[in-house]
Amino acid sequence: MSILYYCDDDDGTLLSALRQRLADTNIIDWQDQRTQLPHSDITSAVVWMPPADFFDGLTRLREIYVFAAGVDQLLAHPGLPANATIIRLRDAGMAQQMAEYCLYGVLHHQRRMMLLRRAQREARWAHEIQADLAAQTRVGILGAGALGSRVAERLALNGYPVTCWSRTGRTPKTPGWRSVHGAETLDAFLASSDILICLLPLTTATTGILDAALFCRLPRGAFLINPGRGGHQVEDELLAALASGQLSGAMLDVFSTEPLPVDHPFWAHPAIIITPHIAARSLVSESVEQIISSMEAIERGDSPQGIVDRQRGY
Repeated sequence: MSILYYCDDDDGTLLSALRQRLADTNIIDWQDQRTQLPHSDITSAVVWMPPADFFDGLTRLREIYVFAAGVDQLLAHPGLPANATIIRLRDAGMAQQMAEYCLYGVLHHQRRMMLLRRAQREARWAHEIQADLAAQTRVGILGAGALGSRVAERLALNGYPVTCWSRTGRTPKTPGWRSVHGAETLDAFLASSDILICLLPLTTATTGILDAALFCRLPRGAFLINPGRGGHQVEDELLAALASGQLSGAMLDVFSTEPLPVDHPFWAHPAIIITPHIAARSLVSESVEQIISSMEAIERGDSPQGIVDRQRGY
């Protein structure tokens, strides 16, 4: 068996870690041997953002292991084999990082730090700016998967009322937060979200979900945190919601075009915090162990966690 490897932006650390853990397996770096691939031997691939011709000739490919939790870019790949099983990462150290990122954003809004920074620039002693208590700041999380659940748990431990919304529903594994699901609960969920965090997978159903219609269902002055996918947000409508005061601010880690163009209005907007898609990175050791665990499960004839349902998009 041979495994074909391509992970965009890998400095060699991940590939070396895989080769060390799978010392008896032939792992082929696509970038080094793309013109002399033993196509008939390759049954598995480990990928992140593979180029357009990556899958050419791989007629025996059975499994594709994705070095990421999101698979929207892979599912849109023009050469993706129709019958290969796709296995994504489930956490790989990302959940803890995401919880920290979202906690910062929630604190930033709850403690009115944007207003206080503005007062500082004006050299104004703004003693009248008062923060709400955590218990008075309702947080809604779109998405209740591995990342959304961990974020909910962390925020609940910090005293925030937290509700996760998902399409099909998840049972909280820890106390302190609640889960709702289904289209019929979405309006009430949004109406009770002073801060909205988007951690949904990007699918045809969720593309553009952060639009004017959704913003209008939030309490006036709500704050948006989007570390999910740039395709979730309709950027012009987000700007309009900020201009009208329907949203008081936003913290954004993802964008429709990345890197964010230098002339984009988000850069200079006083109510937007921008981070360059760094909210949560996959950790090498955890990622390698998850990939190997999935490989071992398949060898035993078991179904590994993280198998992607192509129809659902995650």
